[in-house]
Amino acid sequence: MIKPLLSLITALSITIPLTYGQATTTTEMMDNIPTHLTLTELELLLDSETATEFKTSSSEELLSDESTWEEANRYEWIKALNAEKSALSQKYPYLLCHTGANMSGWQRRLAIAKAINETVAEEEIYLHTLHNDDDYLCVYGQLLASVAMTLTEDVFVVQPVMASLKMIKGAVEGMTEEHAKALSDASGEGYFPKVDMGLCPGVALMEEGNDDATNNGEGEEQSYFEYLQQVNGMGGSNSAVGDEGENLDGVEDITEAITNLLLSESLNNNSSDAAVLPLSQEFYTTSQAYIDYLNSSTNSTTGDNEQSERAQFWGDLLDEFQSSGICDETYKTRLTWKIYRSTQPTRASSQMQVVYNNTGETETDSGCALVLLLAISANPDVCSVDVRRGVEPSNQIASFMVESERQNQNPFRARGIDGTGETVTISDTGVDPDHCYFDDPNKSQPTGLTFDPSARKIQQYVPFVDTNDYQYGHGTHVAGTIAGKRWDAEGAADGIAPGAKLAVADIGNRNGDLLTPNDKTLLSTGRPQSQIHSASWGSEFNFYTSRARNFDQFMFENDEFLIIVAAGNSGSNDGAFDIPNTVGDPATAKNVIAVGAHNSWGRSSASGNLGPSYIADFSSRGPTADNRMKPDIVAVGKSVLSAGADPNVVGECDPSKIPGANSRNGGLLSLQGTSMATPVVSGTAALIRQYFRDGYYPSGEKNSDDAYPNPSGALVKAVLMNGAQNLRGVDNGVHGVTDSKPYDNTQGFGRLSLQDSVYLAGQTNVQLEVWDRERIEDQDINTYNVTIDKSNGCEAEDLSVTLVWIEEGSNPGCQNCVLNDLDLSVSFRGQTYYPNGQKSPDRTNIVERVVINGVQGGENAIITVNAYNLAWKSQQYALVATGCFGGVANTLQGESVFDSDESLKRRQIIIISVCVSIGVLLIACVAYFFIRRRKARSGGGISNDFNEGEFEESA
Repeated sequence: MIKPLLSLITALSITIPLTYGQATTTTEMMDNIPTHLTLTELELLLDSETATEFKTSSSEELLSDESTWEEANRYEWIKALNAEKSALSQKYPYLLCHTGANMSGWQRRLAIAKAINETVAEEEIYLHTLHNDDDYLCVYGQLLASVAMTLTEDVFVVQPVMASLKMIKGAVEGMTEEHAKALSDASGEGYFPKVDMGLCPGVALMEEGNDDATNNGEGEEQSYFEYLQQVNGMGGSNSAVGDEGENLDGVEDITEAITNLLLSESLNNNSSDAAVLPLSQEFYTTSQAYIDYLNSSTNSTTGDNEQSERAQFWGDLLDEFQSSGICDETYKTRLTWKIYRSTQPTRASSQMQVVYNNTGETETDSGCALVLLLAISANPDVCSVDVRRGVEPSNQIASFMVESERQNQNPFRARGIDGTGETVTISDTGVDPDHCYFDDPNKSQPTGLTFDPSARKIQQYVPFVDTNDYQYGHGTHVAGTIAGKRWDAEGAADGIAPGAKLAVADIGNRNGDLLTPNDKTLLSTGRPQSQIHSASWGSEFNFYTSRARNFDQFMFENDEFLIIVAAGNSGSNDGAFDIPNTVGDPATAKNVIAVGAHNSWGRSSASGNLGPSYIADFSSRGPTADNRMKPDIVAVGKSVLSAGADPNVVGECDPSKIPGANSRNGGLLSLQGTSMATPVVSGTAALIRQYFRDGYYPSGEKNSDDAYPNPSGALVKAVLMNGAQNLRGVDNGVHGVTDSKPYDNTQGFGRLSLQDSVYLAGQTNVQLEVWDRERIEDQDINTYNVTIDKSNGCEAEDLSVTLVWIEEGSNPGCQNCVLNDLDLSVSFRGQTYYPNGQKSPDRTNIVERVVINGVQGGENAIITVNAYNLAWKSQQYALVATGCFGGVANTLQGESVFDSDESLKRRQIIIISVCVSIGVLLIACVAYFFIRRRKARSGGGISNDFNEGEFEESA
């Protein structure tokens, strides 16, 4: 029998180091190790399991004895030195921080790279940024211990990345919770817990770039993943394979290779000069060295000899699962391993994922999974470990509210801007393909990886779970809101972009449960034709996770792509309102648009609700765990009418009676949630892309000479954010209204408004100036000039300027996730205006907007973009400005439903009227009571004494 400990350590490329006691030749070097981070400093850098690892069972505070932390770091250094001496000359992961004063992140990165290797171009050394601010830069690097030990200057801090530091905060609890869900999976259709791994810089590169030893300039040592590839042919079946067998999404299934290695006992001796450590000795808090330290005479004088609570937890797990072999079959047959190799290795890590098949799940599997988590974290080729949390699913009226804000007026659609030429991908519970809003009378629905550009509505349907939606399912409603349209007539609930087409990633089963595939595979659905991905789902986990990182990285690597995600529905719960930090991943990502929900209007609004100027109470609130503003934007998400699925009926369509708010009938369904607001924004993004592609910019009229065929995702996002308008507050029903202002963590930049985002001659409020795919070098400044021109009738009173940049994904658990800090400012009338309602530069967000009220014709504004502190040498961005720039006035008739919203006043009048009525009734009742009593005391010739006694008795 192969012990699970040994096989997993080997299979996961964990170097086989010498035991702690065998490090006699390196002990004399330990007095010269570089400065490391304190536990408190680590807490400010990264939300990890480290703090929990070093808490005693009797205290919620970190261990006060810093010598314990010192010993833990010494232990890691000895492991790293012994790893270097092994047959593989294994490198070890470190956090390398540079604290030099008056330097940008890029300058500090160059200093670290030069200190590591002076002979290799600095930008070619694999260092991945964790943290960048005014005071210091911290990067991940995988180095030989002897190289890391040379970084002893005062400006350097070198922290070995121990196992607990790799685990994102909550990973241990999350693994237990996910397996509890798997154990209780009622559907029987599979709830698959997943572990995400960020590999260290330079590990598992694409073949054409697989020369990490040369890049780091440290000799010919070989990464274990290279070794694994040579021995077992890593790169088996792919997640998505085209007709010619090409890998469409870059995700490789390496299960066979790892399983073969796991079963190969011969690999136990692949290092002739090293001995295998028991898993308990891979971690300081479960090692004999820790026990010896706690019992040492030196430590006993401090009285701090209590074992940490987490150490006891791990110890009990290892005692039960390490040597028994009860996990062997699970590890060998129920795990699927996949890898996505980075295409930009100097800026992004390769990613791995292991998936548990819950078929036959037992109560022992949670323990097996936790031991696996421990083994993965011990791997020196792994720099981050994250347990993936399960996710949940989070019209005519919506259409005019987006386009004109005036009842039954759709000026964009009238001009031919209806999403034609755009493909929008949705990942959801599926779509009912024979619903009249999606069916194609001339051909059947494509399935699998087939992409049919000639399809009327659904160009691709990838059945990650199944091939249809459930009764009145979530996905069909979402798809209808984006692009639903009857082929034979105008529908009662046509989508925001009825001319657009769809690619569908079906990730939901018949119970509405969502089972997401690998992120890269998911986001590749519809590509390259699709440039918008709409995800009306998410978790309740507020941290920056591996999934958030992967969404960010996908947008960074595909700069025309835009991901739009529901913020969540946890803003109120069980009588609590305005609950902060409820936006969940992947809406916690930096580059995506996170969407909140506001109320609807007119007959589509439920009785008792306020009007569209008020935010839905359930809409999740920010900030993210690292204090970034979320949600980004808000759209109509209450009582949205759209397509209703009925898999048992072919051709379901509009009924004779249109359903009211939050009800259903025939082929129509009214729902509420940020899930409903998200496709509103996604459909609008399709309209904006068509606006640029068809040449409506800058004249406001269609002109093929002005066609801009491929606007960046950053530009589309900037246009949406720039035009967003203020909402008045949160509708908490009988509990009243909570105030909300732009740039708070309730409405973000405000409500979606095409009227204030782009120029359509005579039918919108503003004109537009854009600068797309601009690039700026670290420490440089770019300036732009705009002049207010109202000579042709434009009446807009504001100048709005928005800067958006898309940057690489950050490390899961980051506490300062923005890596490249650009600063927007606008000089106007001798005053400098800063973004996002602040009086100084914004150091936290990657969307920055300045709005200046009351501008006059002929006035000039100077827009400045400052590359204040970049972690890389340059950054691309998009810049948008709206105002009066020589265009004509808006001639649409009628008042905006937002401006005319007097629903709060009506509610107050009703409340006052009811209160007055109740008050009058109470007064009448009291008066009647006293009159009756007075008559009883004095009437009918009966004595007062008798009446009083009678009254008292009856009372």
